[in-house]
Amino acid sequence: MIITLTTDFGDSEYVGAMKGVIYDICPKTTVVDISHGIRKFDIRHAAYVVLSTTSYFPKTTIHCVVVDPEVGTNRRGIIVKTDKYTYIGPDNGSFSFIRGIQKIIEIKQATRYPTFQGRDIFAPVSAKIACGHSIEDFGNEITSIKKLEMENTVVEGRTATGEVMCIDGFGNIITNIYAESLNLKIGEVVKIKVGEKKLKIRYLHSYAFGKKDELMIIEGSSGFIELAINKGSAKDTMKLKSGEKVVIG
Repeated sequence: MIITLTTDFGDSEYVGAMKGVIYDICPKTTVVDISHGIRKFDIRHAAYVVLSTTSYFPKTTIHCVVVDPEVGTNRRGIIVKTDKYTYIGPDNGSFSFIRGIQKIIEIKQATRYPTFQGRDIFAPVSAKIACGHSIEDFGNEITSIKKLEMENTVVEGRTATGEVMCIDGFGNIITNIYAESLNLKIGEVVKIKVGEKKLKIRYLHSYAFGKKDELMIIEGSSGFIELAINKGSAKDTMKLKSGEKVVIG
């Protein structure tokens, strides 16, 4: 059984503590690090990484996601069972984009230390499920999960309105607008409004096709429109943040 870990813990001892708990409970499991480089407390970034990575794993994989700015409060811990995977973590929007949900369990488990539920709740629950426990062993079924408040993408002809979903570790600005919805041509100059900024920039095949310091838009590896700079940071150039409105076309 595979358990993946996605956190904002960075290069810290907290990752090792979670792995130690998992292997102590279920030594036969395999732990895979998806990323510990989620921006600190950035639930949108976590949700995007969950969307863009977890579907590549084998069926029955357990995905443990801990980006938890509300740790220690009354926010729920949940188990989400889909037609392929089991997701475990705080109910804060990290699982906004998962599909095929079959059952949701609210975890009912006390812990002595309220500040590290990744180690004390989510890691042991993940390990116990990997070793054969039923998800119903950990709490009661609920009917919904918390989802991010995000502007729906609206496409009218060749104009799309959406928003900045997140910003990755390279400073690429990832929108929630699918490139295929606009039928753009490579090399085409596109009007774009992001926040209060109005621009005309090229739609290019990939990062390396941009000139030095040129701001471009591309189709990213998950199919979304991205603003990017070849070997640079669109984030630093544009000074944008998650949630800002985007209009393309």
